[in-house]
Amino acid sequence: MNVLQVDPNRYDVWNAFPAYFLEQSPVYVKGKVTTPTAFIEVIGHGIVAEAEILLEEKIMRPDDPYWLGDGVEGLATYSLVDLLQLHFHHPLLKIGMYQVDEPYESMRKKWNDGYHVPSSKWTKETYEAHIFREKLFAPLPQSTMCSICQTDLAVRYGSDAIKLMEYHLSDEHGIWICPTCHKAIHTLY
Repeated sequence: MNVLQVDPNRYDVWNAFPAYFLEQSPVYVKGKVTTPTAFIEVIGHGIVAEAEILLEEKIMRPDDPYWLGDGVEGLATYSLVDLLQLHFHHPLLKIGMYQVDEPYESMRKKWNDGYHVPSSKWTKETYEAHIFREKLFAPLPQSTMCSICQTDLAVRYGSDAIKLMEYHLSDEHGIWICPTCHKAIHTLY
């Protein structure tokens, strides 16, 4: 087993993981795995993180402000993890695109492949040059609303939403969009 599961109805993963990732602080996740690194699945959403397992303990629910509901739970096994990578919109590891009992090597390949050139239109060099141009010409974002899907990232990510906005440059003009739409644009066009 190489996947830890987080129930978003019991743990505020959408705010907790970005905070712990930015702070580079370890976090307890319920469950245990048999590999030194693991993938973390948000139930109903998909794989969102790769983490190094620091230790496993049988304890009461850890003291963490991101837990939802009352803390009345018995002893359970928790893994203390260090979040190595975080990607809430991974293109290859959405729910239904993998098996929980899938071998670690297969999961690792899918995780890595999600960061490669997204479309046959691009070579690695032209894609990297385009992304560099987008970052070079990007003004400061003025909104957390995606210009494509009209999703306001602030609803889910709070004050970190402005950092998640991505600038897409097309025909010498640009728009601010969410990472999911940006990935889709580069994949489809």
